[in-house]
Amino acid sequence: MTLMVSKARVLAAVLPIMVGLLLHGRLAFLGLSPVRFDLPRPLPLPDPRSTTRLGEVAFDLIGKDSIVYPEALVKSPDGKFAFLSLGDGRIVRMTTKDTFEWRDLSWQTVVRTGEESEDCGSGGPSDENEIESICGRPLGMLVTRRSAIDPYYSSRSSADEDVLLVADSYKGLLMVTNIYRGDGAIRVLATRAVQDPSGYRFNLLNALVETPDGSIYITETSRKFQRRRIFYEAMNGRPSGRLLRYSKQKGGVVDVVAKDLYMANGLALSHDGKSLLIVSGVTIRRFDLALRRLDPKPFIDVMPGTGDNIRKMNVLPTGERRKCYWAGLGGKYAQPFSLLYYLSDKAWVRSAMLALVPYKKVIDLVPKWTALAIYDERGERIGMLLDDGKDKGGGPATVRVPWVSEVEPLGDYLYFLSWYNPFLARIKRIDIQP
Repeated sequence: MTLMVSKARVLAAVLPIMVGLLLHGRLAFLGLSPVRFDLPRPLPLPDPRSTTRLGEVAFDLIGKDSIVYPEALVKSPDGKFAFLSLGDGRIVRMTTKDTFEWRDLSWQTVVRTGEESEDCGSGGPSDENEIESICGRPLGMLVTRRSAIDPYYSSRSSADEDVLLVADSYKGLLMVTNIYRGDGAIRVLATRAVQDPSGYRFNLLNALVETPDGSIYITETSRKFQRRRIFYEAMNGRPSGRLLRYSKQKGGVVDVVAKDLYMANGLALSHDGKSLLIVSGVTIRRFDLALRRLDPKPFIDVMPGTGDNIRKMNVLPTGERRKCYWAGLGGKYAQPFSLLYYLSDKAWVRSAMLALVPYKKVIDLVPKWTALAIYDERGERIGMLLDDGKDKGGGPATVRVPWVSEVEPLGDYLYFLSWYNPFLARIKRIDIQP
């Protein structure tokens, strides 16, 4: 009996140590070392009077399993073309017969940022077959002139043209030429900043914007985790995001202008042109372009969701003229409960969850909704498009278009983009009129 009791005591003493070692080994394998971090307290959801509910609005789902995981949309200067960055590595050119309505659509591949493979895009939003780094994953884009970004451009040797500047989360900063005719061609402009060691390559470039002086600013969401494991960056609690600046001078140079940003994501030029707005988790930071530094006071202290892309707009979603910003929201971050906020000061809970729960299940744990927040020039929230999975009576309903990265107006429609959905979604603007 004494021997049995002794063995039980030894087991009781050793078992926690063994479990701890196993968890530590698993976290080390995943590159994780969660720590406690601070997030602002979530606010209640916006006043229903300023919220347009989408639960009863009809969504068109376009290009299912063809336009897969569309992250961003940019329009050509003449409004005749729209370009989409997709989860299978492609950039497609979308056209319509009527650029006033943008009702009947067709699309054609411009280029793939990586290698061709029949498996590209088949791993879902979390890239379960680990092929995304081969196929490429374009995220943010903008249309600009080749002469503005190509360090080797010469008007003597070639005519100027519109090009796509692309932030690919694996391939770096890219320029795509011949974007209106046939197949495009890619040139790599940069894969690291001048401050980076020679063996480093950009880990997760995300959004970009062009400023009036011709500079290109880019966010790098994480220096540690790739896009396919972006939730690890959010849960690790060790901010590694950066704001970068590209100049075509000296053969094309990227400088680090701000670092240690939490989940640096969407990027927009302010309406007054004096600062950049940087989506950082549930906050929007401001970068002063004249002083070249981050403003210590956030532009927006806390949003009702985790931020993705942000757009400077001159109209509200209804079409009414007003200077504003549209911010796509991913996971819910509002009272009465936010999983991210609950876990932020519980490093040991996050450690156990991340070590034991498969990555895809971690994504599944986050409540799904469709959300676009509208802010005025001062950062005051003035509206929201929302489908929170509730019907008119408050009962449960299916969220049809979760994880919105951005919403873009084209003609009579609002187009909803998402890294999570294997389709492009849209609603008619007339359906959200007050």
